[in-house]
Amino acid sequence: MYSIQKASLLAQVPSSTIRYYEKINLIPPIKRNKQGHRTFDDKDIEILNLIRCFRSLGMSIEDIRASISNINLEHEDTNMKTILSQHKKKLEDQIVILNAYIHEIEEKIVS
Repeated sequence: MYSIQKASLLAQVPSSTIRYYEKINLIPPIKRNKQGHRTFDDKDIEILNLIRCFRSLGMSIEDIRASISNINLEHEDTNMKTILSQHKKKLEDQIVILNAYIHEIEEKIVS
């Protein structure tokens, strides 16, 4: 079991962010000890690492929430590949749109 400070170090996520994720129900409710302090296990750390990874890839909180709810951590590799493939497709779609905007702007600059 880990304290929030240790979980923060292991997952490389600030403690305040962990509290926020718990508040918005992005992560499952965290267990608490007799003193009321949050205690984290390895599964909690895995979820925090996964969220950090998704956030670094630009996924929105809503997309992460949907992805987390669909993940069975026993089959995380398969599910993560599917989720990352879906996110990659969204990013590629955004690139197409942004390139169209850039082309349109370039035409206006040249005119």
